Amino acid sequence: MSTLSTTTGSSSALSSIFYPTEDDLLLYRDMTRALGAPPNAHMCRFLGAVGQHLVFIGDSGTQEWSRVQQIAACRWPHLPTSGSVATDGTILDSLPERIVYQMLCTLKRRNMHVDVHEPIGLTQGRFRADLTLRKGNFCRYIEVAGCCGSDRITRNEDERKWLARLDQRLSFYRALDVTPVVVWLDMFARPAELKDLCIDLVDDVALRGA
Repeated sequence: MSTLSTTTGSSSALSSIFYPTEDDLLLYRDMTRALGAPPNAHMCRFLGAVGQHLVFIGDSGTQEWSRVQQIAACRWPHLPTSGSVATDGTILDSLPERIVYQMLCTLKRRNMHVDVHEPIGLTQGRFRADLTLRKGNFCRYIEVAGCCGSDRITRNEDERKWLARLDQRLSFYRALDVTPVVVWLDMFARPAELKDLCIDLVDDVALRGA
């Protein structure tokens, strides 16, 4: 009986580490409210120690991360839903794009538009910006780097490919003498700073697009 009890207890303990703790759920809830959409595990990488168990769960598999989302949705049914579809129905390429898009749409001024995947430089068709904040003839281009933080450290081949594609677009911007705003993944771990960046963008376009 002693052996059976030890084995069962060990299995239960192993299983429990794949479930979010109360602190995990509260952190997930607070980030969701601040960002306007549920975070993914990649964003939690930049939260430090408090986010490490959520990162572990996310790295454990899609099913494990879905469990976090489902438990949080049952606990707080009015939280925004996950995914890359914005609250106005616009379909974005990724969750990070959706978050920035929604922030800009909430903050934008009269006669200001948030374009999705418009050609860079209008007449140029080779590359498209993730987002373009536009008023009149003036615009600011926004690239959302969901592959890595501002330290440019990638963890797998997919992330390295996405970073290479971003660098291609950034080279294209330089050739046009255009400076885009790059929103790196670590910025989503600091929602207040991300919102401040969006406010600055809106203020700039409002002033220069008048």
